[in-house]
Amino acid sequence: MDIKKLIGQSASIKKQAFIEELENIPISFFEFNNSEISNFSLNNTKTGITADVSPRALNRWIDQGVVIIEESDKGKTRRFNRLESIWIKIAVELRNFGVSLNDLKYIREQLFDYTFEGFNMFKFKILKNILTTPEYIVISEHHQVGFYPYSHYAKLASKGFLLSHINIRFIDYIKEEFPNNSLNTDFGIKDFEEDINKVSLLYYLKTNDFKEIRITLSDGDIRLLNNSSQLKNNSELLEQIQNWNFKAVKIIIDTETEYIIDN
Repeated sequence: MDIKKLIGQSASIKKQAFIEELENIPISFFEFNNSEISNFSLNNTKTGITADVSPRALNRWIDQGVVIIEESDKGKTRRFNRLESIWIKIAVELRNFGVSLNDLKYIREQLFDYTFEGFNMFKFKILKNILTTPEYIVISEHHQVGFYPYSHYAKLASKGFLLSHINIRFIDYIKEEFPNNSLNTDFGIKDFEEDINKVSLLYYLKTNDFKEIRITLSDGDIRLLNNSSQLKNNSELLEQIQNWNFKAVKIIIDTETEYIIDN
């Protein structure tokens, strides 16, 4: 049995399955993925290392292509964007299960190198887990990567269809990058998949990755949010947002970056 050949065939199948999954998602998700907002939050915002890994081990991972950073970020304290930081935490967990560096690199290739129309699997799955349905990452015996919504995973497990694997609850590692998150809150924005502005607002309400949100309901009536959890105690304002019944929303992300929604 040619294991390498089988793995190669399986990788091709999974890549095709990923492309087919993307073909069925709303166009607003594509627009959001390629927008300045998602790039600023996930691709461009740099942090220091927060995972439990030594600098020596991390440098070895960078040398072997398990972790990728820009050349200009080498040697800096804040050098990892959020995509990379989430991946590093997952890689640490997989190392605890005994996964080799070569196999980590192969797993990374599946997550980052499967691309379609500007999407790579890893970023797409992070956005999907934030905005819609949390999933497990499942790593098979031969280190093939799969994603399973909780209900689907439970159904397969109950029928004994799952072979030996490593199971990682993906949302836990995403939450660590957004410590003030409201990912468990359903904000009830209607038909959000149809509009990139709705997707964008929901993203910031879920992650709380902003300094302030200013909601203009009418001339002279401006409401302020410093944290999206404030909406839990303001049913009137939440209803206005759910029904998209406002004049404008200004999301102040930091001192130099903001996003404005005119309605």
